[in-house]
Amino acid sequence: MGAPTLLQFSVLEQPTPMNELNPFWDIQPPHLNGYFLSKKGEFKLSPINQKETQLTGTTWYEVNVKPEFYWKWWSDFIIHKIHLRVLNHIKDQSEKI
Repeated sequence: MGAPTLLQFSVLEQPTPMNELNPFWDIQPPHLNGYFLSKKGEFKLSPINQKETQLTGTTWYEVNVKPEFYWKWWSDFIIHKIHLRVLNHIKDQSEKI
């Protein structure tokens, strides 16, 4: 059996959508929940040649804001930026070895 090539994970909890500064108590407005829901993700390793490997990151999520086509565009843009940051960090760390 060869080395694993796929890491999949489920998102069990969503982060707090916004933290408000309040000197008296913790405010968690329920109307902010559910607009962006991360569902799952994966990292996939694909050999390019004997010395190189391609790492692909994928995220599944839902956008529940109207108009959806507008907010989906922004969500895709932001998720793409996050993917690039994570993948470049992994690349930098792996090339140090």
